[in-house]
Amino acid sequence: DKMKREIGLWKRQAESDALTKLGNRAYGERLLQQMLCEPQKEKAAVMFLDVDNFKMVNDRHGHLFGDEVLCRIANEISKQFRIDDIVCRIGGDEFALIVNGALSEEFCAKRTERIKDVLTQPFFINGQELHIGTSCGSALYPADSTEVKEIRILADQRMYEDKAHKPGRQGR
Repeated sequence: DKMKREIGLWKRQAESDALTKLGNRAYGERLLQQMLCEPQKEKAAVMFLDVDNFKMVNDRHGHLFGDEVLCRIANEISKQFRIDDIVCRIGGDEFALIVNGALSEEFCAKRTERIKDVLTQPFFINGQELHIGTSCGSALYPADSTEVKEIRILADQRMYEDKAHKPGRQGR
């Protein structure tokens, strides 16, 4: 019994992002595989989000400040989703969102616009006002693909297309 609890704790720690307390890349990958392989699975969306110019935040304000920004972003993104949806930090300043339910491109567009609106509001951290932007991309299962790898690739490509279309941006 004690051993099972310890194993459960280790597993949660292995699948959790230490900074934001969200799921990490491994957790997101595992759940995405499970969700999209369920025989009764109808529709889902995978959305990738990247914080624009985050390196500049770290360079200008330091990594501890940058960590606080990431935690605030994680909190704000989490507020935009239902309890059944999954929000993960997949590395650095990138987040993945897995949304269950009857979805469409229009649904994803509205959701990403809402996230962008929330994250373009100024953040006040340690008395400093900070303005950030985000780039988002999404892919729908099964409309875009029924392959997990392809869904990830499409969402990532669309996120970088969004980033490339912003003034002064050069894509990746």
